[in-house]
Amino acid sequence: MNRHLIHPLHRIVQVGCAIMLIAGLFVPPAGRHAADPAPKASYLVLAAGSQQAAALVKACGGTVSSELPVIQGVAAWLAPGSVEALSSAPGVRAVFPNRAVRMVGDGDGEEGGAGRHSPATDYADVTGADLVWEQGTLGSGVSVAVLDTGISRHRGLVRDIGQQKGRLVAWKDFIQGRKNAFDPNGHGTHMAGIIANSQVGEDSEWNGMAPGVNLVGVRVLDEGGAGTYETVIQGIQWVLENRDRYNIRVMNLSLVAPPQSAYWADPLNQAVMHAWAAGISVVVAAGNGGPSPMTVGVPGNNPYAITVGAFTDSYTPGDWSDDTITPFSAAGPTLDAFVKPDLVAPGAHMVSTMMPNSTIARQHQANREANHYFSMAGTSQAAAVVSGISALMLSRSPELTPDQVKYRLLVTALPWIDVATTDALYSVWQQGAGRVNALDAVFAVCANALKV
Repeated sequence: MNRHLIHPLHRIVQVGCAIMLIAGLFVPPAGRHAADPAPKASYLVLAAGSQQAAALVKACGGTVSSELPVIQGVAAWLAPGSVEALSSAPGVRAVFPNRAVRMVGDGDGEEGGAGRHSPATDYADVTGADLVWEQGTLGSGVSVAVLDTGISRHRGLVRDIGQQKGRLVAWKDFIQGRKNAFDPNGHGTHMAGIIANSQVGEDSEWNGMAPGVNLVGVRVLDEGGAGTYETVIQGIQWVLENRDRYNIRVMNLSLVAPPQSAYWADPLNQAVMHAWAAGISVVVAAGNGGPSPMTVGVPGNNPYAITVGAFTDSYTPGDWSDDTITPFSAAGPTLDAFVKPDLVAPGAHMVSTMMPNSTIARQHQANREANHYFSMAGTSQAAAVVSGISALMLSRSPELTPDQVKYRLLVTALPWIDVATTDALYSVWQQGAGRVNALDAVFAVCANALKV
């Protein structure tokens, strides 16, 4: 940010926690000082820019932990008195607690059995992605950023189809700063496998939705699947900085936090909107708090994101008559009265990659399907399915914008209706536009798509 934005109008002089500004005197409430014995806590401070936010934090005795220009602010450690002071200081737009974010956990605990070396996965068949492959579209030329617990170097994720080259093209760790890709939890590897696994299963078909796509691993959640707004926003910011270098066109966020404000005021949602504006399709999980209304979390409540709920094929991928939306799938409306989820995708008994020594694998050994495959359920997995389909769309039609990708997904989705009466079997708050339809989303020519 240009330093003239804070000089001379907002020159800061620190006197304890009091902030003297040329434009006027600002003093915190009586009895609260920077030397308060109360422990500091982590907050996000938003101002006209990250440099101004950092200066205001330091003037009030706080410590900046990271600059977050994507939201024009910083993350900082502040004493209680400093929070009150900064909240009403000239130039400060908002002060938010650095809220906790978690991976969207296992939805229904469905279990599988161990034994097969490379089991088949059914979600490509259920969505029509296998028909897309028959036309030669595999996701090549597109990178998907997976912001999660990390990505392990599973064979199906790091090798090109038939070429044995690396497909994990970039890695960044905001939890421990490790240089080599890894995933001590297992959740991120499970998402990456659904999106991109190029191993062939027992049915002689690829096990991932887009087996030719590249992966960008961004670790923003720890071994227990927990993170903060700060770590996730850092991850989004890094993706934006490296978008062109790795041709990142899709970002998968299978994580959730409780909504506590209008979507546009939420710092994490602000970062998501910047990614959308930069040309990245952001696919997010609705959350596993369903089926009650208003259970969609952040950033699933963001109208710009593609928010995905989950359905099950009831272990009969060839028979749609017994398919149902899972009871754990979060439902709308959002606090801002938007229709969410936008659509639903397979999210039950999802077999995908995971290393056996990861936290989830050790805690849920009954879900082991093979040496490096585990079964999980949740809207996390459903979001990964749609991220893979989005990559297929952009591989075939790289000119599509995030709005156009979302429009195609929604206009080609298949709503749950009673064939005899044409009545909806689920409300729009549960199914959105309906179940995802990969074949038409990739190949259909929508008359209005180019006008979005």
